[in-house]
Amino acid sequence: MGKKQPYVNILQSAVCIPIPSNNEVPFALDIKILPDKNIPPEPFFGIWLLDISGSMAGERLDNAKQSLIEQVNLIPEGTIFTLITFETEIHEIIVNEKITDKSRSSIINQIQKITDRGTTALYSALKKGVELMRNYVKTDNSLKIKKIFLLSDGDPTDVQLETGNENDPNYDKYFLLAKEALEYKASIDTVGALGEHNVYLMYELAKRSTGKYIFAEDEEEMKTKMIIATEQTVRIAFNQPELRVKTLHEKLQLEDAAQYKPTIIRMPFKKISDIEYKTYLRSFEAGDTYQILIKGKTIISPEKIQLDVPTKLIQLNLDFGEGLSDMKEIFVKFSNDPTKFKLNQDINKKYVNVFTQAQEIADCTIRGDAQATQRIQGDETKKIS
Repeated sequence: MGKKQPYVNILQSAVCIPIPSNNEVPFALDIKILPDKNIPPEPFFGIWLLDISGSMAGERLDNAKQSLIEQVNLIPEGTIFTLITFETEIHEIIVNEKITDKSRSSIINQIQKITDRGTTALYSALKKGVELMRNYVKTDNSLKIKKIFLLSDGDPTDVQLETGNENDPNYDKYFLLAKEALEYKASIDTVGALGEHNVYLMYELAKRSTGKYIFAEDEEEMKTKMIIATEQTVRIAFNQPELRVKTLHEKLQLEDAAQYKPTIIRMPFKKISDIEYKTYLRSFEAGDTYQILIKGKTIISPEKIQLDVPTKLIQLNLDFGEGLSDMKEIFVKFSNDPTKFKLNQDINKKYVNVFTQAQEIADCTIRGDAQATQRIQGDETKKIS
């Protein structure tokens, strides 16, 4: 039996408005998406990048290893497992091992042998992870869910970054890797262990690949949150759905977009043409609730405006994959009668609140405040019901 199409509902900020004096029709949309909760766990293609530098010595690394062992025991058979450790050098511990009852014990045995050493070649590790993802997509790609898990407790020492300076050009080297992962429909979940990691780097790597930024305040929380991140991956119902927004008029300008449930994260849209934009959404987990705010404006010719008649303004196309898609159309009426104007001020208020918080998150990541970032965005590893 195939998957059910998610429920989609859209509220709009304006239903009936006055004729615009400058041909610009502003809009804000509140999109709610509910995937079916009765979707069984699925195997996935997973790459774990584990920091084993000297700062991870002792309880940190012990807990990380124990967490990995528990993850190996919970992921479904058929999952393809890769483990890369990194310090001054990178080490391919396990590559493309299919999870079976027999292989689990062998993988666990290799995890138990891991020891700490060296510095933090994070860029090299991420580059290797994306390279392995590229090879999988080009040679197999049978598993639709693809994930890179990156755990680190420190600043990179190979391609170094200036903390607090988001304009450091070296960041672009990392972000190009996140962009490439997204092209393969693979997301990067980053786990910033304790308060010593580069918050801006880890947050942006996750955001730019539709992954999750996870902050662990101590060793025990690191262990638990790594496990939950994998449990959430197993529950993915739809991997990185695509959303296209298109106007049926002269021009479209998307000003901002953000997911605000279950957590707050700004969403980058790519301009396809003067009338169309697209983005990849965060992967939908079974039974969760997703809400997205989009704000923009469309340019409409005066001759296309008819009074008191619904005018088709925007078309939204959602591609969930697996042959499932949905199309929604947004209509507005234009009127000269103020008594007919119909606005939803709650959406505009929500927009101000959400994007204020999104900007606060950006500021927190730049100054390296992991606790504040998590407090505002919400904890990505909430309890699984």
